Order: sequence, then structure tokens, then C-alpha cells
Amino acid sequence: MNVEAPKRDLTGPFLNRLAGFWRPLRNLSAARSHVNGTRSLLTAAEFQEELAILGLSGRRFEPEDYSDALADYLDISIAVHVIPDSWYPELTRLLAFSGRLGELRYSEQLNMAAIFVPGSLPPLVLTLTILHELGHLAAGDLLIEFDEQPDEDDQHAEEAKFATLPLKKGTKLARGNPFAEESLREREANLRASYALFAGCLGDDSPHAYDMYDVL
Repeated sequence: MNVEAPKRDLTGPFLNRLAGFWRPLRNLSAARSHVNGTRSLLTAAEFQEELAILGLSGRRFEPEDYSDALADYLDISIAVHVIPDSWYPELTRLLAFSGRLGELRYSEQLNMAAIFVPGSLPPLVLTLTILHELGHLAAGDLLIEFDEQPDEDDQHAEEAKFATLPLKKGTKLARGNPFAEESLREREANLRASYALFAGCLGDDSPHAYDMYDVL
């Protein structure tokens, strides 16, 4: 993961040239989709299974390690750009208006993803924001095949099952398909971020990491 402050004279024109390729995550909420089965929200134990696939379960790791492992598994390039607010104040304004802390863009044609976050975020919030956007990539939220809008489910209990959506071509880390409701996709991205933060800090002290290797 390349965390950097892009140069003023390169980043803007570069993104403008790629505007036709980038698929912003926020546009998915307005699309329409076919329901494809149901599942529950991700648990901490299930997240450890994902970490095991990435080779990170039971290890201490940084967001960069998670990003690199996820990029290798998905076979894409992932870049994180921390933008100085004084260079691109319009980014901060757009994120403030949208209620989001970061922006995720994905290009199927270029086989790459980019995460943009303002540099003014406090360190912990910055880390969680990056992990949140990486969570969307892990879940396959940008690979949804849209057609018609499903009915929203009012149940939000952790044990409840919610409608999911079919995917087009592409690779995801998650076992299940993305949720039909945008609010649930956002909620699960928050869960992945918190799970990743604690798992990375605890390493083999995580009780869920122990559970994976407990044969008794």
C-alpha cells in the first residue's frame, strides 16, 4: 500500500483522464439489483478465516500489510492517497457533503483500486477509514451485478439474515456475496475495519485466532 500525498500537478489530470474507467462506490446505492440468497453480518471469527486466507491470522499487522495481502489475493493494484487538505480543499468539501470520510475508486479495465482520504483526519480515524474502504474491496461491493432494486429489510439484529446480490466477473475475499442494502454494506465495512484494527494489534493474542486452531 502506497500512502502518499500526490503532487498537485499530476493527481488531478491523472484522475480526470481515468474518469471514464473509475467506478465510484457511492454510485452503487442508486443502481438496481437482483436478490441472490441471504446471509448474516460478518462475525469476528469469520473475519479471522479471511485473515487466514491472506496469511495474516494470528499475526500482528499494519493496514499496509492487510492492503498488500488483499491486493495479492484479488490480483489488483491498491493505492492509498492521503491528500493534504490545503492542496485539494474540494475533496474535503465533497466528503463532508456526502457524509463519508474517504473515497474508493475501482477500475476493472486497469485492474486497480485507489483510496483517497484527507490528511486532516486524526490518526485513528484515518486508519479506520482506510480499513473501511479496503473492507468494501474484500466484500466485493464493487462487483455487484445490478438490475432491479430489492425490498429493504428492517431487521438489523446481528443474527438476522439479509438479502445479498449476485456478482459479475471479478475476485472477492469474502465467502458470501455483498448485501442488497447499501446501509448493510456500509455497516459490514465498518465491522471489517474494527475487526482488522483489533486483529492487527492483538496478533496471536486474539481469542478468535486461537479458536481457529483449537481442535478440542
